[in-house]
Amino acid sequence: MKKRKSQLQLQKKKTETAVKKYVKARDGNICQKSGEYCEGANCHASHVIPVSAGNQYRYDPLNMKVLTYHNHINWWHKNPVESGAWFKEKFPERHKYLFDKPRETVKFTLEELKEMEIDFKERTEDLLKQHKNANKNKRHT
Repeated sequence: MKKRKSQLQLQKKKTETAVKKYVKARDGNICQKSGEYCEGANCHASHVIPVSAGNQYRYDPLNMKVLTYHNHINWWHKNPVESGAWFKEKFPERHKYLFDKPRETVKFTLEELKEMEIDFKERTEDLLKQHKNANKNKRHT
């Protein structure tokens, strides 16, 4: 019999899904490596510092970037030295933020995760409205 997931486990997944949607909206579904538009299963919001490294940056959008499936699986994960150097060059401020302080193991409460999920959903809606308005303005000029 399969063990049921706890409320905390379910909320972690919901919060991570919400932050990944936000990152995709922030980056306009553009692969940060290739510059190509991606969507669906080909569009990954990839962590820089993995979740397994202590959870501190699991829900931090500065710890994520959009990559195509190919660039995420076949480049980012298989070429850590090259991809790390690329990230540092492309996003120097984010790199400094993520790597210039010691990492900690952080445990989030169910309530904190619910609040983060709501916040990221609202931020995503705001970004999508901005994108829509910007596209509308481009068509009218």
